[in-house]
Amino acid sequence: MIKKSSEIRKAFLTFFASRDHQIVPSSSLLPVDDPTLLFTNAGMVQFKKLWATDTPLPYRRATSCQKSLRAGGKDSDLEMVGISPKHHTFFEMLGNFSFGDYFKKEAIAWAYEVVTDILAIPQEKIWVSYYKDDEETMNLWKCFLSPDRIIGLGAKDNFWGPAGDTGPCGPCTELYYDFGAERSCGKSECLPGCDCGRFLEFWNLVFPQFDQQPDGSRLPLKRRGVDTGMGLERIARILQGTETNYETDLFWPIICALEKLAGCCYRDPEKKVPFRIVSDHIRAIVFLLDEQLRPANEGRGYVLRNIIRRAAVAGIELNLAEPFLYRLVPVVANQLEEVYPTLKERQKDIEVALRDEEEKFHLSSEAASRKFREFLKREEISGGRLSGEVAFKLYGTLGIRREMLSRLAENEGLTIDWPGFEYCLEEEKKRSRASSSFQENREVVVAPEKVSETKFLGYETLTCSSRLLAVYKERGSELLDLVLEATPFYPEKGGQVGDQGFVSGRGVVFQVVDTQIDEKGVIYHRGQLKEGTVADLSPGMELTARVDENRRKAIAANHTATHLLHFVLRSQYGKETRQAGSYVGPDRLRFDFFCNTDIPSEKLREIEQLVQEKIFEDTRLTVKEVPLAEAIREGCLALFVHRYGEVVRTVRTGEYHAEVCGGTHVETTGQIGLFKIINYASVGKNLRRIEAITRLAAIEWINQGEEILQKTANLLGIPRSKVFERIVKIKEESEQKSRQLIETEQVLADYQAEKLLGEVRRVKTATGEVALVVNKVKTWQVDTLGRIADQIESKVSPAVVVLASDFSEKLFVVIKVSESLRKKLSAGSLMKQLASLMKGGGGGSSTFAQGSGRKDTDITLIQAKVTQLVEST
Repeated sequence: MIKKSSEIRKAFLTFFASRDHQIVPSSSLLPVDDPTLLFTNAGMVQFKKLWATDTPLPYRRATSCQKSLRAGGKDSDLEMVGISPKHHTFFEMLGNFSFGDYFKKEAIAWAYEVVTDILAIPQEKIWVSYYKDDEETMNLWKCFLSPDRIIGLGAKDNFWGPAGDTGPCGPCTELYYDFGAERSCGKSECLPGCDCGRFLEFWNLVFPQFDQQPDGSRLPLKRRGVDTGMGLERIARILQGTETNYETDLFWPIICALEKLAGCCYRDPEKKVPFRIVSDHIRAIVFLLDEQLRPANEGRGYVLRNIIRRAAVAGIELNLAEPFLYRLVPVVANQLEEVYPTLKERQKDIEVALRDEEEKFHLSSEAASRKFREFLKREEISGGRLSGEVAFKLYGTLGIRREMLSRLAENEGLTIDWPGFEYCLEEEKKRSRASSSFQENREVVVAPEKVSETKFLGYETLTCSSRLLAVYKERGSELLDLVLEATPFYPEKGGQVGDQGFVSGRGVVFQVVDTQIDEKGVIYHRGQLKEGTVADLSPGMELTARVDENRRKAIAANHTATHLLHFVLRSQYGKETRQAGSYVGPDRLRFDFFCNTDIPSEKLREIEQLVQEKIFEDTRLTVKEVPLAEAIREGCLALFVHRYGEVVRTVRTGEYHAEVCGGTHVETTGQIGLFKIINYASVGKNLRRIEAITRLAAIEWINQGEEILQKTANLLGIPRSKVFERIVKIKEESEQKSRQLIETEQVLADYQAEKLLGEVRRVKTATGEVALVVNKVKTWQVDTLGRIADQIESKVSPAVVVLASDFSEKLFVVIKVSESLRKKLSAGSLMKQLASLMKGGGGGSSTFAQGSGRKDTDITLIQAKVTQLVEST
């Protein structure tokens, strides 16, 4: 009997392969052609355009086991993880698909056969739901199940899609497992769809019939079909007879390893939720890092950072106060390497990246604790409860994440008004929606004739005639987006920027400033009319598209240069050195790569020289399209293998280097001309960045350097060969003079402090006598002002010391207030009062502040103002 998750995965794919389905590898978790999706959240994502466009079909039936993630976006399950026994961030989706081939009858019959014959689930345990208006589906199920176990539900439960904001969608039917009446809530309406726990939905059969448009309307699909999704974690729970998904063989090895690290037990009711959160999140973390995604403060990287921090917070609840998640990476890699071999190949890189982020979290956690305590000192919290507005301020302004905020409040015996927090968060989201993507904000200017995947001709030609299909406009922008039937314009993707140029014809001249592509393969030429009006544009009109040739050549040179740089780096530092990301524009290239060794400046010069040698060899590039498996066999670098389709474009440079690449390139390496590295930096742990230029940009850069060198030599009156030596000498002399000046400043500061101690005034206040010093001193640094104020305050405390000095065309002021006075008299508040007097600005804490204003401010006015404010306390 099938029980193991590996057996389930294999049996499912084998069943459908025996029924003429092509087994298709999982696509990437990071959709490259769908701007409406943060992550791949279903098995059908990689197949969307096969239903919605006229794209030639590589197959009419397919089956896959798809890596999926629901964390961020409208389908996020992040908040449910740990609490729910069945929701996850990362999961595997088994599915079978039909593209204009079989439909409901076969899909339902095969689903029933898989469940009852292959997986041996008893028929009496199976219930199904269907979309209440879909009588065809209801009648098909009656061939297999009794009518009382076929339940009609509304669109909320049984109308699926799209995955994102646009694309295929349609009615669906879901299969449920019945855990028995003893698990029921007891209500008469306890049927599939009830949340009580009796029924577990484990397989969804979607029948894509419609194509949802950006405006929300639905058109008939080009090819209707079938899209099913069975959660591997859920079916494993059913077949293995576990209480929740977490006791299955997909999570249990992680939980056992975590028990050893934490020294506590999963069976402890108080520990179950953090155990589940960590065991779920580590899978998502490992797979996202394997995809070369790295933590960041926006977009997908921000979601990854949030998942890591949620897992780290859960670890703290398990008494794991130091980085520990990276130690679970081998557990995940060993468990799934047979299906996803790159996990093992990149295990070290994943561990390093994760540990680096964990260390950052623990540093930020300490900083958050400090900020929180400082905030509590400044603010009065009434009733032991943080208001939603205050909590959101801590969250948004001070950067204290939600989980951390909850823990810090709990440690201080405070509660948080989370509904109020959610309201503030939702208001912030509303404000940010104004800057949402083009897909969500475009409006039709010229009604589309028939928009489908754009035919790209830009590898063969830079000019072509084509029919206009549609014109769109982004709300709030003056730019238009033209869609043509075919185009030579390369759209932005794979790190390469989009082409620029002109589209013209019949009295219209349209300047293209950018080129973009959507998830359906439709290419948008973004720009503005230089001649003619919108009224001159009509669907079907013939236009000529012409790419800016010089700009394209510059981009092609930079793109090929990244391949040569990649080759040289790998030859010097080993095969574990590989690309992490890139930018390829006409002006420069940026190449991000993983490398365990920092690169010294002399080695950079050697790398530059080796790339230049490859350019001078003038090697011819060969481009061809081959099946992905064949490309890998031939030794092509396929860095993002899960993002590719079955057929890929390979770019081979001579006999020494080949990559899977969809970008544009030169014909021979000699066309690159010159290659010059202009910047190198470490941008993360073991993540390096090289920026470089080629062709005319490199010549201009060298000429500028030559000009600066010659001007410097002329200024110093020496030969160019002596410039460096002279600058070193000038620097040494300058540093010596600076040291002498600092020593002189210190002596002067000590002298002035002693002198001012003789001018201390005693001011009577309501709470006692305060020493007051308000005066002008001679200095050239604000730091010296601060030192003098510190010396005076330390000898006459309690005191208020206000010192001013004019230099650099301004009057600079510092204020020092004794610690014992800070609750009655704040230095920061005093500075705000003086700032308006000086017509300047400033601020600070309760004990120290500094500011500046007009140089001609009368010091006697400052003295009078400070005296008045001190006397009134």
